[in-house]
Amino acid sequence: MIKYFFSFDSSKHIAEVQIIFPSNTKNSLEINLPAWRPGRYQLQNFAKNILNFEAFDGSNNPLEWRKTSRNVWKVENESQREVTVKYKYYSTELNAGGSFVDQYLNYINPVNACMFLPELMDSPIQLQISKTESDKIASGLTVNEDKDKFIIDIKDTYELFDNPFIVSPYLERLEFRVQNVDFSFWIHGRIDIDTKQLIADLTKIADYQITLFGEFPEKNYHFMLIVPEHTYYHGVEHANSTMMVLGENGVLPNNYYNDLLGLASHELFHAWNIAKIRPVELTPYDFTKENYFETCFVAEGFTTYYGDKVLFESGAIDQKQYIKELETTYRRHFEEANETSQSILETSFDLWVDGYEKGTPGKKASVYSKGAVVAQILDLIIKKNTNQEKSLDNVMRILWDKFGKTGIGYSYQDVKAICEDVNGDSLEEYFNICIESGGSIFELLASLLTEKGVSLQFTASRSVQLSIQTPNH
Repeated sequence: MIKYFFSFDSSKHIAEVQIIFPSNTKNSLEINLPAWRPGRYQLQNFAKNILNFEAFDGSNNPLEWRKTSRNVWKVENESQREVTVKYKYYSTELNAGGSFVDQYLNYINPVNACMFLPELMDSPIQLQISKTESDKIASGLTVNEDKDKFIIDIKDTYELFDNPFIVSPYLERLEFRVQNVDFSFWIHGRIDIDTKQLIADLTKIADYQITLFGEFPEKNYHFMLIVPEHTYYHGVEHANSTMMVLGENGVLPNNYYNDLLGLASHELFHAWNIAKIRPVELTPYDFTKENYFETCFVAEGFTTYYGDKVLFESGAIDQKQYIKELETTYRRHFEEANETSQSILETSFDLWVDGYEKGTPGKKASVYSKGAVVAQILDLIIKKNTNQEKSLDNVMRILWDKFGKTGIGYSYQDVKAICEDVNGDSLEEYFNICIESGGSIFELLASLLTEKGVSLQFTASRSVQLSIQTPNH
C-alpha cells in the first residue's frame, strides 16, 4: 500500500505532502509528477510548484536524488526498502483544475500535487489529510474521520488522481436523490440563488440524463462549487464528481443561475461521456506524457451540445432561454472560426500542441463550440433520415453499452460505424463536410434548422442570429 499525507500551511499557501512507497526490487526509483490532468488535454507544468523535495529510506536516512526531467525525480535506493518523499506544493491556482490553500480553504486536486511511481499505478492507497476540529471535507470518496485527520482508502492511483477534495469549516452540503442515486451539492462561498429551485432543476437534469442512458455509472455523485473572489467560470469532470469554480467578486449572483445549471449539466454528462465512454488512446490514462487522440469533438463537443439540450428538454429552462444558449454556441463558432485550415479531427489531436488559446488565425475551431454544432447537425440528420424515430441519443446509448460499460476505448471509425448504423445509411457526406475538413458548415446547419421552423442567418454586422418561424422545435 502507498500512503499519502497532506497538511497545510495556510499563511504561505502551502500543501505539505509526504508519500511512503513500499519496499521494491529497484535500486533507483523514477518518481513522477503528472504531466497533465484529465479534462485538459495539454501538458501542464505542475512541477513549478514543488518546493523542498527530500527522500529518505525506512530508517529515515537521507537518500540521494536528482531530477532527470521537469517532472521526474530519480531517487537512489540500493537497500530496496520503503522510500519516503517529502515536499511542499505551492497552491495558489483557484480554478476547477488547480489547487488552492489559504486560511479559509484547503482545496487540492491530487493530479496536480501527488507524485507517483508509474509501475505502481494499480497499487492500493491510503490518503490521510490533516484537519482542525471544525473542518469538513467534500470528496467523492468514502471518508473516515479521526480526531486530527481525514482518512480515505483508495483503489489505485487512477482513482486518487480523479478525486479532488475540499477541506474547510465553511462548507455547506445540499442532498437529493434521483433514480436511486444519491447526489450532493457542496458549496464553499456566498451564493445569492434559490437553493430549493437549484435542487429542483438539478433533479430534472439528472433524471433526464439517467433516463437517456438507462442507468448511472456510479452509486453517488458530488457537485462541488467554490465561489471565488475573482470573476471565473470553470468546471472539470470526474468519475463521480465535478469541481466548479463560478462567480464574481466573492459571490455567485442570481443572474449566474443559468450558467450554473449549464455547467452542472455539462459536467454531469461527462460522468458517462469521457469518465467511462473513452477514446482508445486514453484507455488507460498515461500521466507521464501526452495522450494524443482525434475524437475530442465527441468527448467535449457532444457533451457541450447535450449540456444545453438537456436543460431545455428536461424543463430546467424554456425555449427562449435555449435559443439564447444556441446563439451563444453558434457565435463562438461561426463568428470566430467559420472556415479553418484544420479539420476538427486535426484540432482534437493538436490540443496537445496548440493548447486552448485561439492561436494562429484561421487554423482551428474549438472542439467545444464546433463540436457542439456538428453534434447538433448529426442529431438533426439522423432524426430526418429515420422519420424522428432515432437520434443522437441512440448513438450515445450504443457508445455507453459497447464502450462505457466494458472499459474498451473507442476509435473514430467506431463512432462513424455506430452513427451510420443508427442512421440506416451512409453518412460519408456528413463526416467529410463536418468532421474531416475545415470548410464552413453554416449552410448545412441553416438548411436543417429551416426544416424545423428555425431561421439561422448572419446579420448585416456579421453576427449570428436565430429566430423561430413556427412552434416546431
